[in-house]
Amino acid sequence: MKRGALTKFLALLMVFALLLPACGKKAEEKPDKTKPEAPKVETSVEPEAEEPAPEEEEISPEQMDLIKYNYYVELNNDIVEIVDSINYYYEVVDYAEEFSLLPDTGLTYGYRVYGKNTDILDDCLQLADMDPDYGEMDTLVKDMAEPLRALMETFSDISSSYDYADNQYAKAKEYHAIVYANADTFIELGSDFMDAIDEMGDSRIAEEEERMKEEGNLIIYNASRAISIGREVLDAAYDQGVNDENLTDLDLTEIKALYDELVQVVADFDAATSDNDQLVKESLSNSRPFDGLLDSLIQALEWMIKQTESGTLPDLSGSGAPLGSLGHFSETLGKCIDRYNSVFVD
Repeated sequence: MKRGALTKFLALLMVFALLLPACGKKAEEKPDKTKPEAPKVETSVEPEAEEPAPEEEEISPEQMDLIKYNYYVELNNDIVEIVDSINYYYEVVDYAEEFSLLPDTGLTYGYRVYGKNTDILDDCLQLADMDPDYGEMDTLVKDMAEPLRALMETFSDISSSYDYADNQYAKAKEYHAIVYANADTFIELGSDFMDAIDEMGDSRIAEEEERMKEEGNLIIYNASRAISIGREVLDAAYDQGVNDENLTDLDLTEIKALYDELVQVVADFDAATSDNDQLVKESLSNSRPFDGLLDSLIQALEWMIKQTESGTLPDLSGSGAPLGSLGHFSETLGKCIDRYNSVFVD
């Protein structure tokens, strides 16, 4: 299980943190018509007159589509974190059926391994049988539910275990049997799921950005477009099979064109936020809603281009993503997405 092979999963967490605002009630709040009604109780006491219960708000097909999409995005993000934990697990444990710690790693068992609760998975399993029909994605949710649940729960156990070494690592061996039996199947299905939602997300975001532009909402449009360009940069690298371990192999032709577009989009964003009429139109009180984060995104991409052109790989020996790395650009993009959500979505 090599780290480079999982880099795309790590970046997609940030890509899909950008959620469209949800409308209406949550899917799980819909009444379950498959459950029998409670039996009526006969009584000789005349019941008091009650006001009629208010009719339940109907969820439109458009709202239901948005709810389902957003839940699938949340599941995508849970998948990323579990894949991340698998990666870190095998930095300490040998990738073999029989449990064995790798020698001389300097790392403790369970290093950076974290589980997840299964709430989002459970919600998505319900949604997979509801309209709208998402075809392959609905099937993938059902198919990967069992191995994903096993990994979520096992990684939670590992992260909270303090007696894993007792009795010659008896508990660790039990955990390993579950991880080894489910990880490969889950990664294959999870990869297919993320590819499918990636394609759907690209289409939806492009449509939303076109609507923003047509309506003259130039601040939110340029903020969203800057993030989309950042995603395109990452996609261009991953399509070439490039990550921070072979960054110098990156063909910069498309990357440099995206850099030029990003510079122009951020300039347009700055121009829009300096226009008081535009701030009023989009109900924004802060003329610097991103506090320079979009400028940081430009700089992170510039550093990455220079790192690639230098012919030397970024130093990955430290704990954080170094300047000039894809990882640093991805982290900066994630901060931009978080800010976008706090300004325009939350």
